[in-house]
Amino acid sequence: MKRTTVVAVLLVGVGVGLAASGFFAGTGGEGPPPTAEEPAPPDIDEASLIEVAGDYRLWPYTSRSTSAEGRTLAINVLFHADAETTRAAIEGQAETDWEETDENESAATGGEQVRAIAERDWADAHSSDRYSYVSGPSGGVWLAETFELHDGAYLGVRDHLRAYESPDGAYTAVQAHEEYYDWFRLRHTVPGIDDPAVRLEDEFIYGAVDAEVSREYRGIEGGWSDGWVSVIELAALATLSGALLRRRTPAAAIEFANRARREAVRHADAAVLGAALAALVVGVRVAGVALETAYPALGPKVIAAPLYLVIAVGIPALVVARAPETEPSAALLGVVGGLGAGFVIDFAALGVAVPPDLLVHRVALLAALGVVAMGRAAADRPVLAAGLAAWAVGLALPLADVI
Repeated sequence: MKRTTVVAVLLVGVGVGLAASGFFAGTGGEGPPPTAEEPAPPDIDEASLIEVAGDYRLWPYTSRSTSAEGRTLAINVLFHADAETTRAAIEGQAETDWEETDENESAATGGEQVRAIAERDWADAHSSDRYSYVSGPSGGVWLAETFELHDGAYLGVRDHLRAYESPDGAYTAVQAHEEYYDWFRLRHTVPGIDDPAVRLEDEFIYGAVDAEVSREYRGIEGGWSDGWVSVIELAALATLSGALLRRRTPAAAIEFANRARREAVRHADAAVLGAALAALVVGVRVAGVALETAYPALGPKVIAAPLYLVIAVGIPALVVARAPETEPSAALLGVVGGLGAGFVIDFAALGVAVPPDLLVHRVALLAALGVVAMGRAAADRPVLAAGLAAWAVGLALPLADVI
């Protein structure tokens, strides 16, 4: 996510937090519905669409163009997961060596004409484009491949996958086919689509990634389909991530450890800054109680005044002083995590029920200080000024008895 987007979200969070804590009488709204690509022409037979999951029905084929006339092969595998999770699961299988497809290729059937070698740029060409079609609440849209993977040798035989994620991310449709390089045709020829689908589902039946595999008869006609589709329900993302991690090679595990160590060193300053903020919040509470106990003759407000300055001025000053030594994203996480931990510890030590409006107010202050941290770490003065202004407003409202 870009820094400007993060800053905008945080500033919106400040406004929402202050509104929820009593300053504004805010109103809600909804954004526009998600879109995919340009509306498709009405050349798809509605009867050929199948229900999968979510709000989008699938045309279970691929096409050379955004038209039913370019229909090629049938979709034969359905993952009930978004494309990112699906790809991670496929690449995590140890039995195969899936790679991203970016070479010159064409998933051809036997009836296609041979193209002259002079017409092809073998060095620069990429995989032939294939499209699929979905129909949802806003009408029909054509989808380009979300990702492509292959397993095997380009000049030998391999399995080739084209994946299409539904616009709402409820499923990923996969067209799996086997292809071999024909030296007389100087291109790939597809002998079938059933065996690669079976091999793919076997990886999830016998592999380490938790998944439920089933077959569903969908009556798909044409595109070399026998009417059946392999349906794969992936486990929860946390379980999937753990399974994939267990399948990594020792070399990859060592690289992961080294990378983690490097990242820890790089972000140590952010962690120190977060810890300092937490200690400052808790320290102010401890110091106030200790001074009040040690000097009972002093009025509480006399003790509270300088300690409040430590909070109001000291917290942003500490961020401004230390954030330049960190990356913007690390500064954001360190500041929000550290100050948030300080608030939680402070509330827990008090042992009282904190009103919800004050909790929301603290969240707004976290967002404001997060903007300060990002602006300072990125040397972006407008962002820094916006964060400091939001912090000042957040402090002023309780003093004015608005919150």
